[in-house]
Amino acid sequence: MYCEDAVYWVPAWLDEYSTTNDPNTQVSLLYHDARRGLEERIGRIESRKSITALPLPRTVHQISNLEASEAGPEQIICHAVFSVHVYDPRVAKEHLRHGRYQHTLRREGETWKIARKIITLVNDRVPTVLDFYSI
Repeated sequence: MYCEDAVYWVPAWLDEYSTTNDPNTQVSLLYHDARRGLEERIGRIESRKSITALPLPRTVHQISNLEASEAGPEQIICHAVFSVHVYDPRVAKEHLRHGRYQHTLRREGETWKIARKIITLVNDRVPTVLDFYSI
């Protein structure tokens, strides 16, 4: 679903009103500048070499208010809000993450792929491991 050069970014909050805007010079909660970073993470999980994901937390993702803000023949930018309910069976605890998604979709041939995904967490105090499957 991701372009080879896809950006996957979860910026950190600078203050009450603004997040970081440059992942190369400011702190990010997660940042991958190409699809290979996500592929490597998935590979570690599937190989069962990721101690933080054994067993994987159980999650339910809810996405709503999807809206395209810009559209053209080769690119679409859309926004949505989300919540993810996470249950960690290792410690029998649950928590909720919520925030906003911004996706940039790019046409590659006859298909649309994710070229950029920015995840702004509203509740950025992370009680446990933060990973792509829990946001």
